[in-house]
Amino acid sequence: MEGRYTMTFPDYTIGVEAYEKVREVCPRYGKSVVVIGGRRGIEAAQEKLTKAVEGVGLEFTGFLLAGGETSYENIDKLREDRAVQEADMIFAVGGGKAIDTAKQVAHIQHKPFFTFPTVAGSCAAADSIATIYYEDGRFREYAYSNKPPVHVFLCTRMLAQAPVEYLLRGISDTMAKYYEAQIAARGRKVCHRDGMGLALSRMCLEPLYAYGEQAVADNRAHAATPAFEEAVLSIVMTSGLVSNFAAPQYNGHIAHTLFTELTNLSAGEQCHQHSGLAAYGILLLLLCDGQQEEFRRFFDFCQKIGLPTCRKDIGASEEDIHRVFQATEKHQDVKVMPYKITQDMLHEAAEKLEACQEK
Repeated sequence: MEGRYTMTFPDYTIGVEAYEKVREVCPRYGKSVVVIGGRRGIEAAQEKLTKAVEGVGLEFTGFLLAGGETSYENIDKLREDRAVQEADMIFAVGGGKAIDTAKQVAHIQHKPFFTFPTVAGSCAAADSIATIYYEDGRFREYAYSNKPPVHVFLCTRMLAQAPVEYLLRGISDTMAKYYEAQIAARGRKVCHRDGMGLALSRMCLEPLYAYGEQAVADNRAHAATPAFEEAVLSIVMTSGLVSNFAAPQYNGHIAHTLFTELTNLSAGEQCHQHSGLAAYGILLLLLCDGQQEEFRRFFDFCQKIGLPTCRKDIGASEEDIHRVFQATEKHQDVKVMPYKITQDMLHEAAEKLEACQEK
C-alpha cells in the first residue's frame, strides 16, 4: 500500500438504555444536531433522543426524512437543507438505507455523525461505506470513506421490537462476510489491514451459529436477551469492522454479487430482500467451492431459523435465475478470487440445492 493510511474506529454502547450515553459522548462535538432517518426510525427514536439531550446544551435543528432510497438525489437534497447546514453534527437513525443516506451527507458536509440503528439488518451503523442506489431501487455503487461514525448507540430494547425479518437479513449478510473473505483470501499473502479484517471475519460466523437460533426466537418475542445482544454485536459491530478493515474484494464477491443481481429483479422484493438473497448466495458459493460439510452446516442452520434454502423461497423463476447467473458471471470481481465462478458452476450448484429439498 503506497503512502500512508489511517484507521479510525467507531465507539459503541449497547444495552436497553444505550441512549443515556448520548449526554456524555456528543456534547464535545458541538451544540446543534440534525437528525436524518427513516420515518419509522424517527418515530421510534425521537422521544428517546429528545430525552437524551435534555440539560446538556444540545439543540435539534430539525428531524429530516432520509427518503426511500440512498440515492445521490436524496443525498444532495438533504445536504442543502438549512437544518443540515446549521448543525454541528448528524444523528443517523433507522435502518441501513436511512443510515447510509445520513452517513453520506455527513461525509460530504464534513460533519461528525453518530448512528442509532433501529433494526439489526446490516453493518451500516458501524462501517464507513455507503451503499448507493438509483431512485428506482437498483444498486448503483459503493461510496467509500475512511470515516466511520464517532459512536454507535445500540438500544437493544428498541432493536428487539423490530420485525424478525431484519434480524434474519443481518444474520445471513454477516455470515456471508466470513465465507466470502476466506475463499477470496485463499493462498494469498495479505497486508496487515486486510489480515485484520480476515481474522475478525471469524467473529461474523461462530457467534451467530452459537446464538442465532435463540436470538431469532427472542426477537419474535420482542425480548432483549443476552443471545439477542450477541447477535446484534456480530451483525453491526463485528461486520462493520470487517468492512472497514478488509479491501472490498474480500468483503463480498459471489454471495453479494448474486444478491445485487437478484435485487434488480422485481421478484427480489418478495423475499425480505437481503435476508433470503444473501443466504441463497452463501449456499451456492459453498457448493461451488466444494465445501460439502460447511454447506450442510449452513443449510441446516437456515432451515432452523427460517432462511430460504431454495429458489421458490426467494421468489425467483427459473428464467430469473438464468439471467442472474449470466450477470453474476459477467460482473463478479475476480481480482483476488482463487478461480472464476461460471454460469455452469452456478447452475450445477442450484440443481444440487434444489435436490436437497427432497431429502
